[in-house]
Amino acid sequence: MLGGLSVITKTLLSTLLAVLSAFLLSAAFISAVTVFGILVTDMEPPIRLVAFTIGQLVLSGMVVWLMRKLEMFDIDDFRFKGIGKGIFLAWFGIVYIIISFFIGLSQIPKNSFITPNAFYLLIVVLHPFVGTGLFEEVLFRGLVLKTLLKKIGCSKRGILNACIISSVLFGLVHIGNIVAGAAFLPTVSQIVHATATGLFFAAVFLRTGKLLIAILFHGLLNLSVQIFDAIVSPDVLQNTESQAGTDITGLIINTLFITLPILIAGLVLLRKARPDTIFGLTPNTSSVPQ
Repeated sequence: MLGGLSVITKTLLSTLLAVLSAFLLSAAFISAVTVFGILVTDMEPPIRLVAFTIGQLVLSGMVVWLMRKLEMFDIDDFRFKGIGKGIFLAWFGIVYIIISFFIGLSQIPKNSFITPNAFYLLIVVLHPFVGTGLFEEVLFRGLVLKTLLKKIGCSKRGILNACIISSVLFGLVHIGNIVAGAAFLPTVSQIVHATATGLFFAAVFLRTGKLLIAILFHGLLNLSVQIFDAIVSPDVLQNTESQAGTDITGLIINTLFITLPILIAGLVLLRKARPDTIFGLTPNTSSVPQ
């Protein structure tokens, strides 16, 4: 009995340490990118986005360096070989992104579109992939998720718990958008949505073994929203966002509508994720539940 309690205690302590490590890692890097975002706030939009992208690239390099030091980096995560099969496996993500784009498009008045500045349009298209997509995926699905998996991922339940924890952390960091001037209720909606999409990205990563695919889906999803920054009048965008922040009922319905499908898709993908196919983890054969 005492031996069983000792094993359970050690398991709980190991889990708590893993969660604490994941939290500290994500908090450190997100704090850095938030501070950098504040520093470039007063720049003109094209220059600000370029500077912010460069900052995210630098931080991505630091995350990769840390992954190497912790022996968590795998070059196969970024290889194109097998990417087509991985994209086919996660086909729902493509459908979801297309729907997301048309939902956003439906909220924009037809006479609000502008002729985009070519340079700004190029940066808006590239940033979701080489900026936010790369940085957030190497941090949360690379460093954070792998840290959790090494500690608690030796069972199917452990894998699910690791994915949920990393996704919740990913969702919570979006509270920093309030610092950037976002309204409270839309920020809460984004936290919920980001948590669900984070779980889907984690499932895609674990099922395909390709962090590159998660980066691609993340970038495409962000682009489906950010593209409007370059092709719609800024005043109209600001007015649309302000109206969305005051319609509480619509915000709740919209949050549920865009969150539940991607959450369910992620959980379905995770059902076939096994320890023996993930990062060399050894399946847990202990009788103590993980």
